[in-house]
Amino acid sequence: MATPLPASTSADDAAAATIVAVVSRVEPSLTESVILTVLANTCVARTKRRRVAQALKSNPGLLTSGRADGPVAVDQVIHALVAVGARRLVAPRCPKCGTRAALLTEKIDGQRVCQPCKTTFRANTRPCSTCGSTLNVNCRDREGRPVCRGCRPGDGEDPVARLVSQIEPLAPGLDTREIQTAIRASNKQPYALLKVSWEIEDRPDLLTGEGAHGSPHLIRLIAELHKIGASGITVPACPQCSRERPLLFRGKSGLRVCRGCYDAERSQPCVGCGNDRPVVSRSDSGGALCGTCSSQDSRKFEQCIQCRRHRPVGRRTPDGPHCRACYRLPVDLCCLCGRTRPCIGASTSTPRCETCYQVKRPCHRCEKTFYPRARTPDGYLCQTCYTKDPVAYRTCCGCGESAVLWHHGLCPRCACTHRLTELLTDTDGTIRSGLQPAFDALSTTDDPRSVLSWLAPKTRAATILSQLGTEEFPVDHTTLDRHPPSRVIDYLRGVLVTAGALPNRDEQMAALDRSLKQIFDDVADADDLKLLQAFTQWDQLGRLRRRLAGRPATYNQIHTIRVQVRQGAHLMKWLREQGTELGKCSQREIDLWLSDGKSIRLHARPFVKWAVAQRHTTGLTIPSPTRMNPTPPLDTEKRIELSQMLLTDSTIGLDLRVAGLLVLLFAQSVAAITKIRIDQVTHNETGIHLSLGREPVHLPGAVGELVKQLAEDRRAYSAIGRDSTSPWLFPGRHPERHLSPATLLSRLKELGITARATQHAALRDLSAALPMAVINRLLGISISSVDRWKAGGQWSAYAAEVARRGTTLRS
Repeated sequence: MATPLPASTSADDAAAATIVAVVSRVEPSLTESVILTVLANTCVARTKRRRVAQALKSNPGLLTSGRADGPVAVDQVIHALVAVGARRLVAPRCPKCGTRAALLTEKIDGQRVCQPCKTTFRANTRPCSTCGSTLNVNCRDREGRPVCRGCRPGDGEDPVARLVSQIEPLAPGLDTREIQTAIRASNKQPYALLKVSWEIEDRPDLLTGEGAHGSPHLIRLIAELHKIGASGITVPACPQCSRERPLLFRGKSGLRVCRGCYDAERSQPCVGCGNDRPVVSRSDSGGALCGTCSSQDSRKFEQCIQCRRHRPVGRRTPDGPHCRACYRLPVDLCCLCGRTRPCIGASTSTPRCETCYQVKRPCHRCEKTFYPRARTPDGYLCQTCYTKDPVAYRTCCGCGESAVLWHHGLCPRCACTHRLTELLTDTDGTIRSGLQPAFDALSTTDDPRSVLSWLAPKTRAATILSQLGTEEFPVDHTTLDRHPPSRVIDYLRGVLVTAGALPNRDEQMAALDRSLKQIFDDVADADDLKLLQAFTQWDQLGRLRRRLAGRPATYNQIHTIRVQVRQGAHLMKWLREQGTELGKCSQREIDLWLSDGKSIRLHARPFVKWAVAQRHTTGLTIPSPTRMNPTPPLDTEKRIELSQMLLTDSTIGLDLRVAGLLVLLFAQSVAAITKIRIDQVTHNETGIHLSLGREPVHLPGAVGELVKQLAEDRRAYSAIGRDSTSPWLFPGRHPERHLSPATLLSRLKELGITARATQHAALRDLSAALPMAVINRLLGISISSVDRWKAGGQWSAYAAEVARRGTTLRS
């Protein structure tokens, strides 16, 4: 069923009315009801709607400019409107890379950017001060220099032990274990504890009354030590009012201050009453409002559906708003104290009254302190332990089975069916015929909890499924393509394809089409666009289709085309900015373009080479991108050791054991391993065979048993299709997709198996024992690849060229 409009999102809402008016002027094809439905899904809070309305009222061009000049909420509204059919609205692009991905609130050079550009910027500006790496730089050393995860500061010393040695002289009579417990209670992050130790080392008086000069981590440590009776530790007083209060804020002087002093420092004249008060909210004009005036703001008043008075909204329900005086929590039996009181979570199997809900208690089973989930005669239980206790199992009011209930007295299976019915039924209460397969597949999944979490209220997946449940949105790939690319869309598409609601298609080629469209849209000159489209269509895509011959494309294949086409577009744009074009420029301008940028510009070489061959230009060349040094093969002893570990260690995942053995013993690449289908494994009277080349190879002994066991017991990670016959030996997280090579590569690396070095070692030994034709026939490795590897690849030719140069010079 389509998402209903809450009572607050209606035409009488001033902010919503403003947004509807501005959007309707730009996009007259969208009706008022459609725009209000989008607002109901993207701007639930009135403050968010007011922020969007104010931005659009002052600058309506935000809807069509394609620039991220407004608040993030405007971006979200534009993306949602484009998804429901808006044609004149333009989703904002990242100013760095030009993609229409979700933009962040953080800025680079005054502009909001996407996550990849933010990560790249930080990596380029913060290399590790120890090894120079730009990956995983997430902390700093004692001097404040950036350090990567592999070069963690502290020289491997335990920060808890450092702190204990600093605290023990000030805590006589306390056991070391008590101090350790207090330290870990203040913070569980080793790096944060290490920084606290550095603070104390620089200023020992922080523990004896000068804690206001320290960090929040230090303040928490002092509080925990005071609780256990550390006599030499002094809880710091507020440096401004001299009262002993929690120092939760940093004042303008740089010292930690209490809440009262913090508010006093930041008081501003209220535009409502004129008094200097702490700022609670802002008016439409940006003026400061104190708490009293903010609570009396007429925009926060609505008619209560119970008392019919205009009062501040205390709680919104599906029936409408309730004022604070009228709203009451549902009365139920608290599962913790056993009293019948107004309870939070009354619709769940474990309602808790407000008093019990706010108190952390130790779990009697795991002895950790959490908010309790339930209480048994033996004591309180945390969430994890509760689901394992027999007391959690109750009778489902839907199917009558005993289970850990999800909500409203329903087990996860019945709750999943109920949730899907809510989302996929149209206004007449029926499920569209095209979505019935998806409903059947999701409602019968073996893990309904994951489906319920995935389709929780206000999630993107739930919103899109709700739209598909109405007749306004056709159930096809085009509807999903209207939404910005994301993991949610990819996974939802995989679910619908697996369930039979959507036809299968080559998603990599579809992603390439979207990327090429964005690249072409950014080309301003018509002649440059025509040239770039010809290069893409006849050279890049033509060669790719001939190579695929009907098979699906891989990520690396489309990524290569995307990079080469984009760099060709960047080159022609730069040439236009210099007052020339590709057909008139010289090699000097090409060299200048290459020298001013990164090495990725070398990937414009195929475009320039094609343009020269087609006589669109002459005399231009770009050198080939620099190739990485060849990876040396793994030594034989290490390879044998890893093979024995995979054959005997049952604690390692079965899929990792099989994948590692295929690399170690049969020289298979990770990409080839992930594409092995289940029908390539055969079992007959002669043993277990695996088809890697034209002829199946016999798998000896334990290796064959492991492959057979994996073929019988494999399980996918997706929410649906886990028990169905997956075509892949290594199923992936997406339905009907194999495991990602990058995922398998990282998991093997955790076991100490570097795929390329291991594959080279196996290929070295196999090529020494078997003819190249046999390797090609049994393992599917081409003769040219084996011959090129034995000859040393392109690096041997390079070495030969260098040797010839030396001979020429000496002669």
